[in-house]
Amino acid sequence: MPVPAKVTSIEALDDFKANLIVYLEKAGRLLDEISEDVVRTRIWLETDRQLHWKKLVHHRAKELAQAEQELLTARLSDMPEAIKARRLTVNKAKLALRQAEEGLARVKQWIRRYETEVESRTKVVVHLRQVLAYDMSKAAALLEGTAATLAAYAETAPPAPSSASRTAAVDAVAPENDAAHPSVTKGGGA
Repeated sequence: MPVPAKVTSIEALDDFKANLIVYLEKAGRLLDEISEDVVRTRIWLETDRQLHWKKLVHHRAKELAQAEQELLTARLSDMPEAIKARRLTVNKAKLALRQAEEGLARVKQWIRRYETEVESRTKVVVHLRQVLAYDMSKAAALLEGTAATLAAYAETAPPAPSSASRTAAVDAVAPENDAAHPSVTKGGGA
């Protein structure tokens, strides 16, 4: 005869399910934030940073052109001190333009590398989010069903001995009775 199960704490399953649901909500929000940050960063690189460096390159190129024009004017006026000062200004403008061009080149490189180095890794986050949304939600539902099944099982009374086991008990007693009463036979005859 099967031994009845000893269900001791359905509340532990309910507590675990509640903690799992809280975890799913927190982890889901965190993964959503990561995905949003990746998108926001790409947009920031492509619009804000790239536009900033393009404007800066344009501005610095204008400053260099103006400094070179002033140097040319100083050379025409044949003033050595003015030429020296204008040459220094041209060198500073060239350096500033080079730094702006390097900044723009860096941003363009980041944009090219962003897809392979960041967005490819984001696929893991998306997959994990799908696992949380689908598989772990199914697990929470399964825990709820299991707790309900166990609660229903715990409320049932232990089964009474079945008629087959009673018959076996009677048959076990019957041979003793046959020996005590030889006139009674199993065939029903006299």
